[in-house]
Amino acid sequence: MKKKGILNPEISKIVANMGHGDMLYITDRGFPIPRHDMTKVVDVSVGVGLPKVVDVVKVILEELEIEKVIIAEETEKISPHIYKEFMDIVKGINNKGNPIEIEIIPHMTFKHMLLNGALEGKEVKGMVRTGEFTPFANIILVSGVPF
Repeated sequence: MKKKGILNPEISKIVANMGHGDMLYITDRGFPIPRHDMTKVVDVSVGVGLPKVVDVVKVILEELEIEKVIIAEETEKISPHIYKEFMDIVKGINNKGNPIEIEIIPHMTFKHMLLNGALEGKEVKGMVRTGEFTPFANIILVSGVPF
């Protein structure tokens, strides 16, 4: 039995299959689920606020190399505590001495990137829906390379 890292087998498989530039959405409970089968959706919600989006992001980042995050501009305005937690997490990542790129986009663009399946040729590999009940508590992790 696996005892550390990502314990959820579906999330572990998504992370293992990610390549350079692929995207993984980590979302709050209210984020829409795509109606296409191009993106694997894993719903890990077990109750109101459980698990929290920030906790899920932290565990995934133990295994996933990223070079960029994408956050909706509404997050900073409407849920500043979540935005701050995202920024604190990103600042703590060592990307071979390079800072992690932070892209801020409108929420509608953020949503349509998932619902349409891709952006600029980068594939959305998965979506992890948490039990987070905080508005705009969503982040996209963009995979990097560990070398």
